Amino acid sequence: MKPRTAFIVFFVILASSVVAGIENMLRTDRRVQAEMDYALTETMRRCEPDRIDADTIRVFRSLISEAAVRDSAYLSLAMTANHREPILTAQSGLTLLDLWKLSDQRASGWLSVLSGLWLMLSCWLWNRERHRNAGLIVIGQMSYDAVCGKFAVGQSDIRFTPMQRQLMELFFRTPDHELTQREICDHLWPKKPDATATLYTLIRRLKPLVDDAGLKITCNRGDSYQLTIK
Repeated sequence: MKPRTAFIVFFVILASSVVAGIENMLRTDRRVQAEMDYALTETMRRCEPDRIDADTIRVFRSLISEAAVRDSAYLSLAMTANHREPILTAQSGLTLLDLWKLSDQRASGWLSVLSGLWLMLSCWLWNRERHRNAGLIVIGQMSYDAVCGKFAVGQSDIRFTPMQRQLMELFFRTPDHELTQREICDHLWPKKPDATATLYTLIRRLKPLVDDAGLKITCNRGDSYQLTIK
């Protein structure tokens, strides 16, 4: 999976966690407000609605089931526009943190855990892929894994003879993938005075194998060979 896609998935899960948490808090706030309205209505029915005393507060709080709400809730008198008729109002006194504690955050919590696990898994996969590709050299359709010493086209390994493998490694490790005859002969046959004919045979047998991978070996000016893309 590409890093961009992984990050998009991570942020979608994380955003879902945040949205679920906020929605649960709003749902809890509506539930608390409904209970406050019920408690206020009953208090006004049982007590005098134009004043607040110890009995009014006792009745009001006795009608609230949530202990956290009951401890923070309070009554207040507000004047109307004509300043003649006071209105009894009820406030929960809850902070955002209180609402979060009262709300059911299990879904949000599980989504947060899932986003964290997804991020850790993605980072682990990226690190493994980066280390795996650290020694990977690709020319055209053929790749060379310097760590494992394997040549492949896609997911299929290419089977070279030991001598062919050594020459291909030289081609892949050279920045411009070009080698002189002398460089090849000195590396492959250091004790042989003249390995030109042997090199010619090796190149001739190697060409069909690289040709199948979309590559070719060209002879430049008769004194060097270069591995290029067809």
